[in-house]
Amino acid sequence: MGRRTRTPGIRAAAAVAVCGLLAVAPIACGTGPARYTRADARAEQARLRGLLPLQEDMPEGFSARPRDGWRPPFRAENPECRTVLNMAGGGSPRRTTEPRVTVTYQGDDVGELAGVALVSYTGAGAALRFAEISDALDGCPVAAGPLAGRGTSLRVSPLEVDVPGDVRAGRLRGRLNGYPYELHVVFARVGNTVVSLVHSGMAGIDEESTRRLARIVVGRLSA
Repeated sequence: MGRRTRTPGIRAAAAVAVCGLLAVAPIACGTGPARYTRADARAEQARLRGLLPLQEDMPEGFSARPRDGWRPPFRAENPECRTVLNMAGGGSPRRTTEPRVTVTYQGDDVGELAGVALVSYTGAGAALRFAEISDALDGCPVAAGPLAGRGTSLRVSPLEVDVPGDVRAGRLRGRLNGYPYELHVVFARVGNTVVSLVHSGMAGIDEESTRRLARIVVGRLSA
């Protein structure tokens, strides 16, 4: 889904191999200590917060008041789909110590939300995380709720998003608790940072708004 950068099923191994060549290409995966110090983590988190989209950057129709980060509206039965949805919200901050910022903007349409998460890693962390997400997308044809007959099932299809660096994107469309629902997810890696973007709504949502937001966020990181 979206532009593919490696062969499915071997991305994590490829990431390890590539990042083992840090002396040859240090920018690809980053260098530095295995974990952030407390002071460095605070500084990196402040940097990430400064890279979040400004209100004037947002596509038309979104609130000027950002809210807390996006959370999946259900727990997917398929573990790969569960990974996709969890990582769309930036993962669980209680399980990791990486600097991260998450924010959600409310849209004008019913149930419309746009969420952005930025997470920084040291060493090969970003490449490995992106490989994990990419493999999860490949293993998630349908995201369904754990209880059959409850009306939650979203079929996954490709979504073309053109931004610099590694990127994967998908469209999840179907029903959430019996109601029409659509969700766009975009994942990108820019250096040591993994970008997660989600655009969701109870009806058809604008693909171009998703693409524009992805270009804005990745562009700010790449500048």
